[in-house]
Amino acid sequence: MPQEYAEELAADVFERAWANFDTLTGENPLPWLYGIARNVMREFYRSRREFENLDDFDGVLPDESAAVDLSLDINRALLQLPYAEREILTLFAWEELTQAEIAEVLGITPNNVRVRLHRARTHLSELTGGHDD
Repeated sequence: MPQEYAEELAADVFERAWANFDTLTGENPLPWLYGIARNVMREFYRSRREFENLDDFDGVLPDESAAVDLSLDINRALLQLPYAEREILTLFAWEELTQAEIAEVLGITPNNVRVRLHRARTHLSELTGGHDD
């Protein structure tokens, strides 16, 4: 994503969060805020007609690969995953969200998160040459 949109999109996320603060439930506001940010990004890309649905996007977002060291096998493997698999793995592993919190971010059931997370882990394991026993 070009830098010129970053500040505007971040401001939109926080404006929506402030306007909808009364809808916040639970102890951890992070999944709620990620859900808002995810919706802002979906609307941004949809409005630019780059792709219809963020969940169906399988490519690398513009300038995304520039931020990672591609010499690391895990980064190379992550970039080969479909966007939806990368998203669920990073929410779980890097952001340390629970399956229930991920469900809140993605707007799906915790059981669906469990299934998608398992599939993403299996796919990542295949790409890195590991074994998912």
